[in-house]
Amino acid sequence: MAGFWDRKEKPYVLVVFALPFLWMLVSLLLGQYFPDPGKLLMRLSGIWASVFIVAVMAMTLVGKIKALKVVNRYRRFIGLTAFFYGLLHFLIYLVLFAGLSWTWISSDLVEKPYIYVGVMALFVMAVLAITSTKGMVRALGKKWKPLHRLMYIAAIGVVAHLWWQVKDDISLAVYFSAFLIPLLIVKIPSLPSYKKLFYKK
Repeated sequence: MAGFWDRKEKPYVLVVFALPFLWMLVSLLLGQYFPDPGKLLMRLSGIWASVFIVAVMAMTLVGKIKALKVVNRYRRFIGLTAFFYGLLHFLIYLVLFAGLSWTWISSDLVEKPYIYVGVMALFVMAVLAITSTKGMVRALGKKWKPLHRLMYIAAIGVVAHLWWQVKDDISLAVYFSAFLIPLLIVKIPSLPSYKKLFYKK
């Protein structure tokens, strides 16, 4: 645990990242989201999950800027926070929106197939969260980096999840696509498969 708090400012960074959750929790307890708290909280938690996913994807580029290299020390924090808000989004759906009703959930699984890509993205982030510790980095060795490139798949899943559920308001899908798609395109040349295909000797 001491290794996790290897910098004295990290607890404060954690508090900052937790502020959206605390805001949602306090607002819920004050009754501001009624009569339908599930619908609004799902939207808010989904927005914050997407915000931190954009931040994760941007880390590679931002971390290369000399003046901003300091952000690299929070890469794991940002990734774990993205997973936290993604998990919160899922739990809000199960508890507050679907009311833990299997009848409701099974109906949604038929009528709302975008749930599948959302769950896929969450599963990928769960795997990455579990393997983000220093012990797992050592245990996986050279396999760790290829495994964590799966974040690209999670990001694609998020874009698909956002667009697939669009009915009338496309604003969220447009905003996050405007950030995520360029970040995904920029990362393509750094993929080993791309290098093997275009840089053969």
